[in-house]
Amino acid sequence: MLVGFLNDYYQANLKSIHDVAGNQHLIGYSKVFKGPLFVKIFKERDMFYAEQHVNQVYYPEIYLDSVIFGDSYVVTLKDRKLKDISTKKISPERAYAFGQLLGDFHKKLTGKATVHQSNKRLSEQIQYHVNKLQETEYETIVNDVQQMLKSDFEHADMEYIQLPKVVLHGDFSIRNIMNYRGKDILIDFERSHMGTPYQDFIKFFYNEVREPALRNEFIKGYVTMHDFEIPRKSVQRCLLFLCALDICEYNATHPKRKFGEMPGAMLETIKKNDAVLAL
Repeated sequence: MLVGFLNDYYQANLKSIHDVAGNQHLIGYSKVFKGPLFVKIFKERDMFYAEQHVNQVYYPEIYLDSVIFGDSYVVTLKDRKLKDISTKKISPERAYAFGQLLGDFHKKLTGKATVHQSNKRLSEQIQYHVNKLQETEYETIVNDVQQMLKSDFEHADMEYIQLPKVVLHGDFSIRNIMNYRGKDILIDFERSHMGTPYQDFIKFFYNEVREPALRNEFIKGYVTMHDFEIPRKSVQRCLLFLCALDICEYNATHPKRKFGEMPGAMLETIKKNDAVLAL
């Protein structure tokens, strides 16, 4: 029904290319826009608005339209020929360039794009996500880790409030960096929200840039574009936990579990009292 409506609305012949995390993607030529479309369909309103608002600022030349149809939220973009970037071993030069890419994103979006910002303290955000994981396979370990971190909460809450906030990408990783006309760009902004810059580093450092020397090159590149303040240990531990909780929720609700064992490994890292990323 929705696809039929969009085909009529855009005078197009849209076809589904894949279904990612419950979000459907369509492509096809539109007579209305006289060009190829890339259509993203969301079930969650916050994801829809994040994708819409970030694209309007970060890539206004490809943003075309937004539609709400029943309980479906649609963002329509110009379809582009994007190329995957190499996933081979990241060189110091590439790490530096990736840092610049993320710093530029934070600089361009912050104060200009409207995305979700939680009004909860850091410990309250953690409690909210722990509650959502009760009666799942992660219940025991997340409860254990939360108990371990309770002594960090007071200091972490106070410092987190004071740390500068930016518009986060929300899922910064190699798979969300593409090459377009010879330039690296970021894609997929549905998880964008407000937070401190370090939060966009966590998955990237934990999963893709594990060597401290490369992490430092990334930070060197980042600070050429945007200020960065390394949070204290208590905040780092809590933010790693918050990141792990988010991935646990994804794994618990999506059978394909694209993050695999990453959240479990993060939680075990915290349990071993080794939750500060080496820099």
